[in-house]
Amino acid sequence: MKNQQRWGVPGWPWELELLALVFVATSIIVPFWLQHTQTPDSSQLSLIAKAELVRNQQTTSWSDLSGAFWAIVIVGLYVAHIAMASSAVRFMSTPISHLWAPLVFAMIGYSRLYALTQRGSTLSHNIVSGSPLEILLWVVGVLAITFLVARIRMARLTLKFKTVDWDVSTPSLYDSSFGELVFQWRPLLYPPRMIRACEQGILIEGFFYEMPIPFDSIQAMDAVHGAGFTSSGYCLATSMKSLVRVQTTEQAEPILISPRDRNTFLHYCQQHIALRTPLTRSGETEPVARPTAPEQAPQSKP
Repeated sequence: MKNQQRWGVPGWPWELELLALVFVATSIIVPFWLQHTQTPDSSQLSLIAKAELVRNQQTTSWSDLSGAFWAIVIVGLYVAHIAMASSAVRFMSTPISHLWAPLVFAMIGYSRLYALTQRGSTLSHNIVSGSPLEILLWVVGVLAITFLVARIRMARLTLKFKTVDWDVSTPSLYDSSFGELVFQWRPLLYPPRMIRACEQGILIEGFFYEMPIPFDSIQAMDAVHGAGFTSSGYCLATSMKSLVRVQTTEQAEPILISPRDRNTFLHYCQQHIALRTPLTRSGETEPVARPTAPEQAPQSKP
């Protein structure tokens, strides 16, 4: 039962979902509250400004409807975010939409506050200025919070594997061919760090995510050489020279990784995959002999 919980689907990233919801609520409620519940001090307004204020209070303008319009847009984007996260790779602990949704909704909230500033609101001009430095700090701050929450979630998932004895541990290979993958925008979203394997499955570790894949869910695993690399596949690789294709039962597209010690890692995993795939000979099913942990072998050159 413990192994099933350890190697099961990581589950919905509620930590990141809560962060996204905070920015969704902020981008809807705060601008609406500033625009409709607070009014400037009429004693400090000129006669023209007072007349304009009275006219706006007596007529319905676009500013009165903008709050409802933005609420519909933001809710629609949030629904799209949920749909994208639901269709993400089954074993990925941090869906890509959860990494960028907080920033998207935070920037929508920022733009709405800045729009109030442009209309001359005396209450909102001290909140945001629209300067490039302020926007940069806003983006960096939101991303820092998002990645921190993702790291906290990753640390919580790592505790499940604390007692696992890994038979193979190899870092992801970074070499000159990394530029070929970067040019195709492949490893920029989920850069891998370490790849591990034990008798139950493999664990791909990144800087803010984990991807545990049990051997029971792996159909095949093979090395990819040159022309064998195609544009299809979920890329968690950093080198074209050490590619390994992992085909799972959960999705049609393979997962591409690049362990530095590819030969040892691939040989070990193929043995365990074969162990779970009985061979049929003369109408009889014969299980493959149980593999043993690999000895300390020299790392293959990339």
